Amino acid sequence: MELYVRHRAQHGGVPIVASVPHSGLYVPPEINELFEPQHRRWLRNTDWYLPELYDFLPELGVTVLVATHSRYVADLNRDPVGELHGDFTRGVIAEETAHGARVYAVPREHRRLAGRLAAYHAPYHAELAKLLVDMVARFGHALLLDLHSFMGPIQNDVCLGDAWGTTCSSGVTAAFDAALREQGFDVTLNAPFAGGYIVRSHASPPRIEALQIELRYTTYLDCSRIDEPGTPVLEPDRLARARARVRQALEHAIAALSGK
Repeated sequence: MELYVRHRAQHGGVPIVASVPHSGLYVPPEINELFEPQHRRWLRNTDWYLPELYDFLPELGVTVLVATHSRYVADLNRDPVGELHGDFTRGVIAEETAHGARVYAVPREHRRLAGRLAAYHAPYHAELAKLLVDMVARFGHALLLDLHSFMGPIQNDVCLGDAWGTTCSSGVTAAFDAALREQGFDVTLNAPFAGGYIVRSHASPPRIEALQIELRYTTYLDCSRIDEPGTPVLEPDRLARARARVRQALEHAIAALSGK
């Protein structure tokens, strides 16, 4: 299984790379057998169906990088020189889900954890960095959009994260904020999702800017049974309606940034 899938931009492209790090569902068998049985069936806190929701991005000229492996193999949005295993919000390898459920049925010493950084974490970031460098070489600058979804702890539809104005200019954040609000989304900035390791590590303004976009599950999924084990059922009509709104918003934001 490849670690990621690249979707090349169409129509000549724009200087934007989109990253989708938390929608993968693949778990190698040697890791899967270490999980709690319920966790194997659930993989809770996955960013469900974002590749399907954002499948229009190449048509807008955006290059897309999608991780294929589950965040429970190695969380690509966590700092590899920080906590290797532990807390869900900090560890590359989470001991529990965001809701406190155990991930593993076996002790740490039997998991061969350290090798996952080189095997799963580093290659994704190397490819993302290469795409951004190529974009700068071609256009002189680049924008990274890091795409996620969430359920709580806020009720807003979208949270934009620019690490409190440090990973991109206020103009970039404002363009996406305004475009999403035009489509009826309730948007908040930086709280509680100010941007994780991906935007913070790859941003180098003004040459490379980065913005995290967190979209609430309820905007595109039926969440009436979201707390029950298993993968949420995808409703094509609901997804299509959400996709149309998101596409319109991102198309407007990209046009605003390009001066069109």
